[in-house]
Amino acid sequence: MAGSGCLAKYQSIAFLPHLGSVTPAGFAQSALKPLFEEVPSAASGLIWRHENGRSADYFLPETTGAGCAFLDYDNDGWMDIYLVNGGKCDFLVPDPPLRNALYRNNRDGTFTDVTEKAGVAAGGYGMGVAVGDYEGDGWPDLYVTQYGRSILYDNNGNATFTDVTARAGLAAPGWASSAVWFDYDNDGRLDLFVCRFVDFDKSKNKFYGNEKTGERFYCIPRIYPPAASWLFHNNGDGTFTDVSKESGIAKALGKAWGVVATDVNNDGWMDLFVANDTVANFLLVNKRNGKFDEMGLEAGVAYSQAGRERSGMGVDSADFDQDGWQDLFVTNVDQEMYSIYRNSHDLTFEDMAGPMGSAGYRQTKEN
Repeated sequence: MAGSGCLAKYQSIAFLPHLGSVTPAGFAQSALKPLFEEVPSAASGLIWRHENGRSADYFLPETTGAGCAFLDYDNDGWMDIYLVNGGKCDFLVPDPPLRNALYRNNRDGTFTDVTEKAGVAAGGYGMGVAVGDYEGDGWPDLYVTQYGRSILYDNNGNATFTDVTARAGLAAPGWASSAVWFDYDNDGRLDLFVCRFVDFDKSKNKFYGNEKTGERFYCIPRIYPPAASWLFHNNGDGTFTDVSKESGIAKALGKAWGVVATDVNNDGWMDLFVANDTVANFLLVNKRNGKFDEMGLEAGVAYSQAGRERSGMGVDSADFDQDGWQDLFVTNVDQEMYSIYRNSHDLTFEDMAGPMGSAGYRQTKEN
């Protein structure tokens, strides 16, 4: 969560659905049973812990958790789990870097850590992961977003991966928060959009706290300038070309946490909705000529109903009212309403935050 300190450690706990047949006579009794049951680490084998690398310097990346992915990396028909870890923001400490973890599904409710064998430990300051078969060879690949250096892991098809970031031309220096694979030019190949957060590195770390006592606090992202995200075009030969400037993506300076690829105007071309933290959200509309127009303000998805920026975190898109048009959803930081935007079929959206988004506000405020 941006702008606030997080717990130093998180332990992985698996939750499995508690399902059974429900008859009318037994509905009341069955309705009282939980939908999920907690499976302790000792039983599931998921013993991984997240570390945020909290330091005396209060680097901003330390305030964030990290993402994960469910994927069938070995194509055995069972979903495996990839977990992204934090690290040390200064990269100068003698401790070994924290590692991400890949857990193979044993098909019996347990998992085995195969990180080292698979070669996907990463070791930077992790943020998120996007899964996609960029080569079209039937094997899911991984793009791990990090502060410092993001990584493209190519699936070798034999339960191992290779870091091909440099060879693929996917250098994305800076703070990459999340990413999405999508085919923006309808050529049948997956391209890559990478969210960038604020313009920050440890040399630009700003003091935020009590100047008289010298006590530091984690700052809010407003004190750092926004940055441009990246769009990489898949060349079809295992390499990518940075088309951020040509496409118009680079003109939209934001503080991006989440992104979803979706077709908001039903023209058959994928658009992008980007959740920004403390600045306006973006709706990047695909112009079908390799370019995007940022239309968040015109579409009514940039600001709250009061005309204010929110602290956008995660995003999704779905047709929640089943009218054949994709709607948009954003989770915002605590004590802000969630954003639920209903598609009006004309590249504008109705903000449903009042009747529907208040559930998130009440829950987080009470906590």
